[in-house]
Amino acid sequence: MNALTSVRKRAMALVLLLAAAALVWFGAVFPYLEALSRSQQQLGAAVSQLHMYQRAIARGVADDTGKNDTLAALLFPGASSAAAAAYLQQHMGAATADAGALLLSFELLPPAVTEDTSLQTITGRIRLTANTQSLRALLHALESFRPPLVLDNVFVRARSDQDTVPGGHLDVQIDVSGFRQATP
Repeated sequence: MNALTSVRKRAMALVLLLAAAALVWFGAVFPYLEALSRSQQQLGAAVSQLHMYQRAIARGVADDTGKNDTLAALLFPGASSAAAAAYLQQHMGAATADAGALLLSFELLPPAVTEDTSLQTITGRIRLTANTQSLRALLHALESFRPPLVLDNVFVRARSDQDTVPGGHLDVQIDVSGFRQATP
């Protein structure tokens, strides 16, 4: 009987030891290794983003030393205001489609009267339907677009459940402006 009791006690001690080891592994070691892996991934993403910025800076310095295209990179292409407006309209359609939103309309607004005659403002009003993620993606795309765009009069409202227009749950209207070299 003593031999059977001691075997049971040893088996029970072994089971308790394995349970304690599993508890330590899954309670402390495994979460630590997961957090370490996530931080390594975040560090890798930050390093790749830093390299991307360094390459962009190097390209900008090389462009500035070669020729003076920096002003042209900030302005809409096109020999006329109609060509620049078509460029803006085409970009708005592509940007909304890439963001996952649905472009409902594009309206070219009349140019604002300015004292500076060297630049002409091209302004378009877009109306679209989107969900929150696609609106965020669209706004990021418009803010980071080159040539730079000016976003004004951003109007966002929730759509009715009975609305029959397909798309997201938000109705969005944005005035988007860019600049072109004015013809003399």
